[in-house]
Amino acid sequence: MSDFLSRWASEFWTISLESGLWLVVGFLLAGFVHTLIPRAWMAKHLSGRGPWPIAKASLLGIPLPLCSCSVIPVAAGLRASGASRGSSAAFIISTPQTGEESIPLTWALFGPVFALIRPVIAVATAFTAGLLIETLTPEPPPAKPDQPDPSPKKSCCSSTPAQTPAQTCCNSDPAPAAPTSTCCASTPDAPGAKSIGARIIESLRWGLIDMPKDLAPWLLVGLGVAALIAALVPEGWIESNIGTGLVPMLLMLLVGLPLYICATSSTPVAFTLVAAGLSPGAALVLLLAGPATNAATMAWVIKDLGGRALVIYLVVIAAFSVASGVAFDTFLSAFVSLAQNALDHDHHTPSLLQIISAVAMLTMLALALVLRYAPRRSAG
Repeated sequence: MSDFLSRWASEFWTISLESGLWLVVGFLLAGFVHTLIPRAWMAKHLSGRGPWPIAKASLLGIPLPLCSCSVIPVAAGLRASGASRGSSAAFIISTPQTGEESIPLTWALFGPVFALIRPVIAVATAFTAGLLIETLTPEPPPAKPDQPDPSPKKSCCSSTPAQTPAQTCCNSDPAPAAPTSTCCASTPDAPGAKSIGARIIESLRWGLIDMPKDLAPWLLVGLGVAALIAALVPEGWIESNIGTGLVPMLLMLLVGLPLYICATSSTPVAFTLVAAGLSPGAALVLLLAGPATNAATMAWVIKDLGGRALVIYLVVIAAFSVASGVAFDTFLSAFVSLAQNALDHDHHTPSLLQIISAVAMLTMLALALVLRYAPRRSAG
């Protein structure tokens, strides 16, 4: 037992060495993207019908740092703000399949070709599913009001003269001496405006504290399962006992569709499976199908988009995942370069940067767990 635990701990540390730097960098990038892309801007660009909003929703999912469950309230908010069924479906497919923290991690463990193909297929899957859902599940146009309201709108910025000039924020009379918050203010002190320093602090807090707090349990489980597979399954065992081709891809599809895994935590698991003999294409099936589907996501699709949309959603994800896996193994498997330091850790000494990054990553995740699960003391 002690030998197994020692082997598991060694594999866990080795995978942490390979993953640490890229995960920390990915979390930092995710924090800045979260701060720089406002929700109102997203809703504006995803509203409307046709292929262009669906394409934008598919592309917008790549940089957003949202996992399989945290994407649901965002998608629901976009839908309520006017996003079409197709745009909403495309957004909820592409967003959890990729992200700043998963793409550099994939690059580190599998090489650049695998890392770049992953978001490309995610966008293609999302766009196709969104277009089919919008075409095959049409929704009625929004109802038009019977008559426009003839009464003037109560806006403090209205061009209509107000009856009480002293109470308008856009009044041409001299402003009072004391500064007041106004709905027409364009100065940096207006509500919502933040200094560069405040934005940087917010980005760091979200990327290094808030987002890890959401992902830490799943990421640690992913690292732990990856280390367990590496400790138990010898290199080449899957290829020798399960084989290659379509069978392991369908097996990965059956595992991935109902399972809750996020794009980041599933990456080290896929890496250890490939090291044990799984084909890169079959690993790609797991990485594409798993993050985009889980019970919570499917429940939201039924509620907001309908049962027919769910069928299209699942069929497109399954078809694209398996087809991409077959195509990858046929044409691009030779370009996969697994992280050699993780494969041959007995013969390589980790660099100081790897050690610092691994310690930083594990410390960040441990702190995130404490913040997530530690009981809060009541104020006072």
